[in-house]
Amino acid sequence: MPQIVSPLQYKQYSEILNCPPATEAEHKLQVALQESGQHEKETKRQMIGLQPASVLQIQYCNQAHGQLAAQEEKAGRNKGTRLVGDGLPHMLTGDVFMAQVITHENAMEAEAREKEMRAKRRAEHSEELAHWKREEIEWKERNKVTRANFEAQKLEWEAE
Repeated sequence: MPQIVSPLQYKQYSEILNCPPATEAEHKLQVALQESGQHEKETKRQMIGLQPASVLQIQYCNQAHGQLAAQEEKAGRNKGTRLVGDGLPHMLTGDVFMAQVITHENAMEAEAREKEMRAKRRAEHSEELAHWKREEIEWKERNKVTRANFEAQKLEWEAE
């Protein structure tokens, strides 16, 4: 978490700096104090300039973190069908591994049943759709005949 930079606060050491130095050492200390104050001001300005960039970087990192988490979750859902695929040795007769094998086989059977059901539903839907289209074509033909009869009767009526 970035720390918020406080606004510039100008520390005035006017009493110390306005006093005439009594010795050369005091003069050097006053010069050092002035330089230190200038250095602090410049550092503060640089930190204030860096703060917006830091905020933008944090927002970008949060967004990228969310996208990466979603991508990893999606990849976890599409896990492969291999039971031993990590390249590490496994004890193939252990109770834990046998339980994983049974769970894996049950999951594969359930997935196969779901696939068959989807194919069956897809076939039923396509049959229903074909039946509906045939009925629609017949309905349109009946409407054409009815409309033609109506037009013929209308012409006869107008002729009378």
